[in-house]
Amino acid sequence: MSVVGIDFGNLNTVIAVARNRGIDVVCNEVSNRKTPSQVSFGPKQRYLGESAKTQENSNFKNTVSQLKRLIGRQFSDPEIQEYEAPFINAPLVEGDRGEVSVKVMYQNEPRVFTFTQLVAMYLGKIRDITSAELKIPMSDCVISVPGWFTEKQRRALNDAADIAGLNVLRLINDTTASALGYGITKTDLPDPSLPNCKPKIVAFVDIGHSNTQVSIVSFVKGKLTVKGTAYNPNFGGRNLDLALVKHCAEQIKEKYKMDVLTNPKATFRLRTQCEKTKKILSANPVTILNVENIMNDRDVSMTVKREEFEELIKPYLDTLEPLLQDALKVAKVTIDDIDSVELVGGTTRVPCVKKILNDFFSGSDDASKSKLSTTLNQDECVARGCAFMCAIHSPVFRVRDFTVQDCNDYPIEINWDNNAFEGPVPEGKVEIFSIGNSVPSAKRCTFTCPLANIPNGTAVSCQINANYIYDKSVERGMPRAITPAIGEWVINNIKPVENLEAEKVNVTVVARLNPNGFVEFTDPTLVEEVMVEVKEEKKEEKKEEKKEGEENEESGEAMETENAEGEAEAEAEKQPKMKKVTRKHPLSITCKNSSLPSSIMNTYREAENQMHAQDKLVIDTEYKKNALEEYVYDTRSKVGYTYADFVDPSIKDDFLKQLDEMEDWLYTDEGSEATKSVYVKKLEDLKKIGDPIAFRYHESNERPNAEKALRDTIAQYQKQISAGDGRYDHISEEEMKKVVDELTNKTNWLDNAIAAQNQKQKWEDLAVTSADILKERENMAFTINPILNKPKPAPPKEEPKPEAQAEEKPAEEAPKEEAAAEAQNEDSATPMEDVKSTSESAMEVD
Repeated sequence: MSVVGIDFGNLNTVIAVARNRGIDVVCNEVSNRKTPSQVSFGPKQRYLGESAKTQENSNFKNTVSQLKRLIGRQFSDPEIQEYEAPFINAPLVEGDRGEVSVKVMYQNEPRVFTFTQLVAMYLGKIRDITSAELKIPMSDCVISVPGWFTEKQRRALNDAADIAGLNVLRLINDTTASALGYGITKTDLPDPSLPNCKPKIVAFVDIGHSNTQVSIVSFVKGKLTVKGTAYNPNFGGRNLDLALVKHCAEQIKEKYKMDVLTNPKATFRLRTQCEKTKKILSANPVTILNVENIMNDRDVSMTVKREEFEELIKPYLDTLEPLLQDALKVAKVTIDDIDSVELVGGTTRVPCVKKILNDFFSGSDDASKSKLSTTLNQDECVARGCAFMCAIHSPVFRVRDFTVQDCNDYPIEINWDNNAFEGPVPEGKVEIFSIGNSVPSAKRCTFTCPLANIPNGTAVSCQINANYIYDKSVERGMPRAITPAIGEWVINNIKPVENLEAEKVNVTVVARLNPNGFVEFTDPTLVEEVMVEVKEEKKEEKKEEKKEGEENEESGEAMETENAEGEAEAEAEKQPKMKKVTRKHPLSITCKNSSLPSSIMNTYREAENQMHAQDKLVIDTEYKKNALEEYVYDTRSKVGYTYADFVDPSIKDDFLKQLDEMEDWLYTDEGSEATKSVYVKKLEDLKKIGDPIAFRYHESNERPNAEKALRDTIAQYQKQISAGDGRYDHISEEEMKKVVDELTNKTNWLDNAIAAQNQKQKWEDLAVTSADILKERENMAFTINPILNKPKPAPPKEEPKPEAQAEEKPAEEAPKEEAAAEAQNEDSATPMEDVKSTSESAMEVD
């Protein structure tokens, strides 16, 4: 069973697995620990991860990035054009259900894919990388998501994982995963069982490629509690790159009279170099930015200073402090309550970003007073936390007990039609999960359904809607164009079951906010009050023992008492006692949420399986083509030199000509576009000629070694049997003759076989192979070893001498004494055997 954590990032993805009593990060096919989150499409196949990154420059318009940002988003969202379009190469279009999609050329045909499909393709690549590393199929996993993701985005990611064949045990927030990886390994956390225990409060600041997340987390031994969060979905490292791109574009326009921003490919080249420049400026005060052939066959170069760069990104940096203050406000803590600040994400390495964080939390440039900490691996800690969470959910691994209590980021309300039924409040809506509400969480709701105007026996339905409270959610970082609707639930078949004349019934349902952040309504129940008859049990009459003289005297009184009780009971039967009881009956509930319908899921899953099979076929075909090409080059060079003496002169020229023709064919249109079966057939045809030649060459090297091994073994056996040290005196002459004959036969066989081989030309078929010689050596050992390894017989045991007293006794008394001794031995032996037998059986039971 796989235990995998996936940090699905906007720029790169990191995979961690639990194994060997720890967490390891998986390397991809090119041994990188981070896999680019990109998908590219070509004439024959898809390119995923590293191969997509290499295609990005040459296959510009068919390479798609920003997968994480656009999954679950609508094409009509204005933020798509404002924030996402500058970073996307492929053209965006509207899908069938209004979702944002891309239009690409795949297999020389225009195709439209939704971002759910694109993420499914990419997760399939992550699955293949992990399966290759673990040597077992991967299924169970935990995937990280930004805390600001809405339910629609979370469900879209969950659907994509399902299409890719992954079983997502849980979706976990990025900062919560980092906190889990931080806390589960700590052994010095405060113990809540001790008096005056003060939790350790840590701030996690995660500034990644495209967003910023802040989380305030409280730690005690065995538990973490997320106290508050704050997000900026639109500030990350890519925004710093974009600011530098715009600055450099202005410099190029002024100096080189070229507007690179009008050329998408030139913009891409400039953005790539600006990203490298940003990293260099983190360690150096000044650097040179060079871009070769950026546009119109011209190169550009300019100097960039760190101070200049920091001035460019100042508008973004000014958003950090309000975000930190918001996180503290939600968590209801002060800066003094923060024990340390863990930095996560590559952008926290930028010096000016780190300075702002240090000034806010520490208030001093003194390194000894700084609360900033980098004990976590900034690039891999989220993936490790996901792997820990997967191990917690897995029955295969035993993990230290650790409870994770997350918090709700967006307020959620439910509403209903007050004309149809009465809810918990008269307004028709209520906030059920507020900001900071613990996750997971469950609350029971009760609705009253009036039935006065409904014919008897007619069932009614009750609809409940769940929504985000829009204004408050947008303030918390929810994308503005995301629909606040979460889902609709309809409770069906509401009608009285026992009290058919009831004018109203109560319906209860449990609202849950599950660990994935999904809203669910479960356990719908019809509650009705009915009157039932109370049946009293008759009390048993207890008769006391009477004295003989009083029995006749009391018998009359007893009959009168019995008659009175009988009349009272009859009166009670006429007026039965009734009481009100509550009866509960389960109801059915249907749900409509943002998950894809099963029909669309099946269509996407089938399409993904077909594309995956096509990719595998293309890769296998390319592998067979390369194998054929490699065989042609390798064999042709050896036939003229290494294999020259082992090639039949009558076929040598024809074989070389055949190899040359095969090379020429490979570079024709037919050869480059051939199918896998054609390459396999042509390789087999060449091997029918080439393999015997290679075999004769290798045999010329291996056969002398095999011959020497057999002769050495024969000599060793002969030396043993002729040593004369008495080791084999217990072996009969017939058996020794069998050994000698076997050695003679094997010697004669080997001499004849080698002589026959020496008579042949090197290019002729072999008279004997090294395998034949080694087989004869094995057979010889199988015949001789059982004879020479036969153990010597054990020496005969000496009879004990009779005691002196027994010799002095008369001969006629000896038999009597021997019989008495034997009887005594039998009497004493039986208990010992029983005890031994009992002991052995007890050990077997144990």
